[in-house]
Amino acid sequence: MASSELQKRKLEEYEMQLFNFHSRAVYATLENIISERIYCTIQKMCETIQKSYQLNSESVAVLKSNQKHLEKAYCKGAMPHLENIKNVVNKYVTVPSNVLLEEDKHQRTQYSDTEFQNIKQNLEDLQGRAKRATVLNAILKEELQILEQFPIVEDNVNEMCNIVKNDLKYPDINDKLHQLVENYKESASSLFGTTSITDKTKYNTADNLMCKDFDLNDLEIEEKEPSILSN
Repeated sequence: MASSELQKRKLEEYEMQLFNFHSRAVYATLENIISERIYCTIQKMCETIQKSYQLNSESVAVLKSNQKHLEKAYCKGAMPHLENIKNVVNKYVTVPSNVLLEEDKHQRTQYSDTEFQNIKQNLEDLQGRAKRATVLNAILKEELQILEQFPIVEDNVNEMCNIVKNDLKYPDINDKLHQLVENYKESASSLFGTTSITDKTKYNTADNLMCKDFDLNDLEIEEKEPSILSN
């Protein structure tokens, strides 16, 4: 019973979205029109009888009682016709089962049990990833709060950036120094040949300069005794 009522409400929702009204509302409107017609007709008939026969108060009371019984009898007799009207309304207003709304067009694709399980597993994986992303986001927010407690001076950061940029302008400075040393060695070899170059040759470049090499280890240093000064 509950499932049939739920299915009926689902169909009525389709009808409402497509027609702006549903079959139950149409049937209720027709039922109200028929009931009102029955009551009005019996009311007019009783009023006509009362005026035509000039009934006394006792007869009017009996007429009113018969009026109520007559209304119930007509309403009961109209029930089979109302049921037929209801079937006709459902036939012409109900949306066919093969018609889908725009938001329900994905229902055209039917999945097997295996495909459904795979989709379910993928959904669980996505939910797990979303949960981990939420935890990571919370951790990052906490780290940002910690960093905000220890602010970095902007001038210091800019100075460090400038130092790094300046160093990057000459990335091959070591190679150039190495090449300079090699060039010096080649020049020295071409000037002095295979002769070993002494320190005297390097630093005493004046011509005909007579110099003598001394070994500091052979030099004797005289030690003088300190004199005692008398007062």
